[in-house]
Amino acid sequence: MGRATAAALLAVGVVLTAVAQVLPLYSSSYTGGVEVVVRAWGTTIINKPGDWPAGELSPTYGIPLTVTAVIAALAIAALAWRPEVARYAALGGALAQVGALGVLVALVMSERGHAVGQKGASFDFGIGLVLLVVATVVATAGAVGLQREAA
Repeated sequence: MGRATAAALLAVGVVLTAVAQVLPLYSSSYTGGVEVVVRAWGTTIINKPGDWPAGELSPTYGIPLTVTAVIAALAIAALAWRPEVARYAALGGALAQVGALGVLVALVMSERGHAVGQKGASFDFGIGLVLLVVATVVATAGAVGLQREAA
């Protein structure tokens, strides 16, 4: 894999990460027609009853993902003037995104268990979570490609 291909994979990973952060990561439906839709930057509650707490019900998942995407984007920019820095930044950003995705998946699975444990609740994975998985795999492939290209 050449440098251009590896950089393109990194760029695709960054774009997919950005797109995934505006799409639903998951949604939970509860009795009474209440649905909670969680995105990377907040929660939307549909048909919110009066006794539900005000404000957000989930942590902000977008911050670590944005940081890792910025690191990967900086790695792409650094390819022209400092290839060795770019290689390590790309690998660090990709590995950090793997970690951020791992934490996110663990939290989502915990929420899924909570929703399924409630009588009459259902849980659906969102396209945002699927895109984050794809983005992480693509960015990691690009970072590994940069490492191999240098060897």
